[in-house]
Amino acid sequence: MKPLEGVRVLEIASIGPGPLAANTFLELGAEVIRVNNPKAVDMLPSNADPALKNRINITVDLKSNDGIKLVKELIKGVDILLEGNRPGVMEKIGLGPKDIHKVNTKTVYIRLTGWGQEGEIVNDAGHDINYLALSGVLSLLGKDGSPPIAPINLVADYGSGTMFAVISGLLGIYEVKNNNKENIVYDVAMFEGVSYLASLMFGLNDIGMWNDKRGANLLDGGAPFYRCYETKDNKYVAVGALENKFFRELVTKLELPEEMINEQMNLDRWSEFETKFSDLFLTKSRDEWSEIFKNSDSCVTPVLSLDEARSHPHAISRNSFFNNFPRSDNMLQEKNHKVTKKSIQSIFEELKISKDFVQQVQKNGTLLIN
Repeated sequence: MKPLEGVRVLEIASIGPGPLAANTFLELGAEVIRVNNPKAVDMLPSNADPALKNRINITVDLKSNDGIKLVKELIKGVDILLEGNRPGVMEKIGLGPKDIHKVNTKTVYIRLTGWGQEGEIVNDAGHDINYLALSGVLSLLGKDGSPPIAPINLVADYGSGTMFAVISGLLGIYEVKNNNKENIVYDVAMFEGVSYLASLMFGLNDIGMWNDKRGANLLDGGAPFYRCYETKDNKYVAVGALENKFFRELVTKLELPEEMINEQMNLDRWSEFETKFSDLFLTKSRDEWSEIFKNSDSCVTPVLSLDEARSHPHAISRNSFFNNFPRSDNMLQEKNHKVTKKSIQSIFEELKISKDFVQQVQKNGTLLIN
């Protein structure tokens, strides 16, 4: 049995971090009903995002009274509601936290936005790059002398938004089940989550151990033992030999002078070391270096493409991908346990929602069962 089996999540359709959070709940055993917007314009093909698979999908017109009534009927049997609209939108249509908790005080209400539910710019539009910018973290990324570079949308959207939304859901379920709490609302602001993820950088900055010059620090490519190097075949290896014992192994494997080992943290020699490493890594292919460093403590790994990552022997040996996509449930011992997927009709019956009402909202176009 998976840990969230028996938990029901209602996901008000959004893009990016919301769907991935809902998918994480699903992979951990929860039942997820996604309420789609009939007028939504998809940015990507419907089959492009694996986080949207395996839902119970319905399309509901939330601008109609019947649509709101239907959602409230569903809420009677919902443990977690997840939404990602701008502040005030859910209240305006009649599905804000107070509206939901009038129906079910045990529903955990998760609000996932970039800026949060209060503050002077809460109604401003934004995306990952904007949340990253306001967090202070974007200023650390990229090469010195060039504009900062956003690392795809992994950090604010997914590292912050998705994961803190999932934590909120787990906390909420715990509070309801163990502490008998009611009317729980969580305000997940992505820009704050990013700042939290960068706690170490804030700390290093405050004690003078982080240079404002990008690419000149321990963890941003400035250190010759923590960066990527090109190989003979125009591919790359990643070197992460931070600790001195790992740096020793790296120097030994590369057959470089032993005196380098005690000079690891001598910033005046970093440029020299970088040149030595760069020249050496260009003498062999990426896969040749992979074999040399395999099963060692050198902290050297090949930089793989997405397709290569799926076929790497380590990922295969751990079943890290399921149906060719990454999975969140590999931490579980019972990860391969199958959860029975219900139909929306059976959920309507379970919650004793009037058949006549369901037929009415289907007939008038308020409800579309996908």
